[in-house]
Amino acid sequence: MSDTLFKHLYLRSSIGYAAVSITDGTMLMANPALCGMLGYTETELKELRYQDIVYPDEGYTLDHGQMMNDIISSPDRAIDTEKRFLHKNGEMIWVALHLFLIIDEQTGRPSHLIAELTEHTPDRISFAVLGGTLPGNAASDREADALEMTGRRRMEEQLRESESRYKSLFEYNPSAISAMDLQGYIQSMNASLEQLTGYSRETLMHSSYCEIIEEDELEHVNMRFLAAAGGMAQTFDTRVIRHDGERVEVGMIYVPMLIDHEVVGVFAIISDITEPKRYLEQIEKLSYEHALILNSVSEGIFGMNLEGETVFINPAASVMLGYNPGELAGNIKLHTIAQTWMDGVLYPGGHRTLAELLKTNLSYEQEQEGIFWRQDGSSFLVKYRMTALYDNGEHKGAVVVFRDITEEKAVERAKDSAEKADRAKSEFLAIMSHELRTPMNGIIGMADLLSGTELTEEQQYYTQIIIKSGGALVHILNEVLDFSKIESGMMTLDLQPVDIRQVVQNVCELFYPRIQEKGLILRSDIERNVPAVVITDETRLRQVLVNLVGNAVKFTEEGEVGVCVKLEAAGEPGTLILRFSVTDTGIGIPQGSQNLLFQSFSQLDPSINRKYGGTGLGLAISKKLVELLDGAIGVNSVEGEGSEFYFTIGVMYSVEESGQALLGGVAAAQEYKGGIFNLDRPEGQYGPLSILVAEDHPVNQQILQTFLKKRGYTSDLAVNGEQAVEAVRSRHYDLVFMDIQMPGMDGIEATRLIREAMGLSPVIIAATAFARKEDEEMCLRAGMQDFIPKPIRGEELDRVLREWSGSIRR
Repeated sequence: MSDTLFKHLYLRSSIGYAAVSITDGTMLMANPALCGMLGYTETELKELRYQDIVYPDEGYTLDHGQMMNDIISSPDRAIDTEKRFLHKNGEMIWVALHLFLIIDEQTGRPSHLIAELTEHTPDRISFAVLGGTLPGNAASDREADALEMTGRRRMEEQLRESESRYKSLFEYNPSAISAMDLQGYIQSMNASLEQLTGYSRETLMHSSYCEIIEEDELEHVNMRFLAAAGGMAQTFDTRVIRHDGERVEVGMIYVPMLIDHEVVGVFAIISDITEPKRYLEQIEKLSYEHALILNSVSEGIFGMNLEGETVFINPAASVMLGYNPGELAGNIKLHTIAQTWMDGVLYPGGHRTLAELLKTNLSYEQEQEGIFWRQDGSSFLVKYRMTALYDNGEHKGAVVVFRDITEEKAVERAKDSAEKADRAKSEFLAIMSHELRTPMNGIIGMADLLSGTELTEEQQYYTQIIIKSGGALVHILNEVLDFSKIESGMMTLDLQPVDIRQVVQNVCELFYPRIQEKGLILRSDIERNVPAVVITDETRLRQVLVNLVGNAVKFTEEGEVGVCVKLEAAGEPGTLILRFSVTDTGIGIPQGSQNLLFQSFSQLDPSINRKYGGTGLGLAISKKLVELLDGAIGVNSVEGEGSEFYFTIGVMYSVEESGQALLGGVAAAQEYKGGIFNLDRPEGQYGPLSILVAEDHPVNQQILQTFLKKRGYTSDLAVNGEQAVEAVRSRHYDLVFMDIQMPGMDGIEATRLIREAMGLSPVIIAATAFARKEDEEMCLRAGMQDFIPKPIRGEELDRVLREWSGSIRR
């Protein structure tokens, strides 16, 4: 044990202790208790020799050599004896003395003696003399001294026990402990320091602490050591470099060693904290990453315990709930939420508190809609999920994730309102279409029938005006309905295989009477590399061509009109871009007015409109239809020289069939000129047919039956759906013309019952003023096989009779 450790350990003991030189008996150090016994300071004692303070009547001189021999030869290298010494004030002092030898750990040789001094009686002071023993010569005091020696022995055992405990605490402590002088050199250490650093005891002893501290940490550690040497204990973390170069994270405690209120050295207690620190760093990293995630998400997240207290909340939730983003979760009270978010009862009328709800283990894994309340009392709509929070199976609270859907709901309401408005508009237009077509059917039908009777020239003229005006009115009505459908986004495509040549031919045939009347030439040209069959919407393509060819014929007084189709480009495998152009030699369009052509209800010149007529919707509808077909439309025109309207559409085609079509396509070029084109329009009856007309309106009944009569057919009549079903069940009919809207049972229900009872016979033709594509599809789904719109035209009726009579005969 070093002097420093000894003095630090027994500094405050009531027993006198001294460290004594083994050579000349001078005292190396003395504790305060010994100084108190003799009346000297430690400095004064170090200047005195034994002969100066021994009691004169002792009558002998201490023999140091003999004393050392006695101690070394004793079993435990210790001597017990009694001595008399002089107090500084001249009084005699009796002491019980225990001497034991200290061995140097490095050399294995004696370094000094330790003297332990105990008073015999309360009125005596004991003193330790370094060196041999002096027997007492006062026989009268032997009995009392024996009792005093018993007490001294007990105190010696306590001291040895205390010393053993200290040694155990020092040597076997798992923390590395070293004692350093004020220059930082190690004077003593335990085995744990060797294990921590990997250095041997011989290497560490008398080395500086700086040699095992990482260089980057050295300045900080030096500052801490100086603070401890100045009397202030230090606790901090640093890094130690092991003998093998490994860095070890350590917790360091510097404790100053004090003697007489003076710092004489520094204790270092070092603990390996590498694993705890790494674990803590991992926790901090995870915590930081989790905080980044929680802080970056736009959804609000907060957690609560079973008492409804907020245990955490992310910035998004704080802002949405009206708190400061950095406000601590514990300061936020969300009591108002409890009254609305579960039961849906508006604040402040909730029936259950938040704590009650949480204790029911309620969880909403699917998003729920509710109302949350901000700090200021205002509310907002939310969608939220609530998940119960458990810790080792124990219910601790809940986590809530929510988002503000106030604006989303506003958009949904606006969208619903717009959709309702569109539906209302569509329903209105559908009803108006039906209501307008019903009287128009009577006007046009009767005028058509009237034109077939014997009329004067003037009457025939008036009749033709009625027919033309009615046709124009139906055309306007169709355009308004189409435009409304496109604007509302309800126009859909029906993609089917289409013969481009047949479509162009049908469009040209449609305008033959007008071409013949005006003495024009109508040319069509389809290039050889255009596939015979493509996939597109035939109805919409025909509608665009009819609009453009119709305008060309209308605005051309002499010359010709041409329709051309060519392959514009090839896209991805199986797709093509076709270019259609319609040219004329008509009045042309001024350059400054061409940008108005495709706008809704635009008319270039009122005087031209009065002369030629039109709603200004045809080209606007054509533009939207072309865009619906993945194309674009444009115009090239010079005023007074004619115009070219062109458009492109994207089509699909069969790769297997396209090779033959592209290589072996036949040039389709035809010319329609007044007087030389012969339309195949059969006359007379179409074979024996039994026909039932199901129609509730008297005018429509008369028109349809008259049309049929002029073609050689008589027909039965049913005024509602019930009569139609009963008639079909009681008699065989080949054809049934079925109105959709009839009192009682409508045409759709009647068709369903007929199909259930009779199968696919008879053929049922829908005859209705509902002329939209959706109406036609509805009729076909109900079991009807064809569709004829009102007002009924003679050519449309001929088509139905011609097509279905052949099927019925077969």
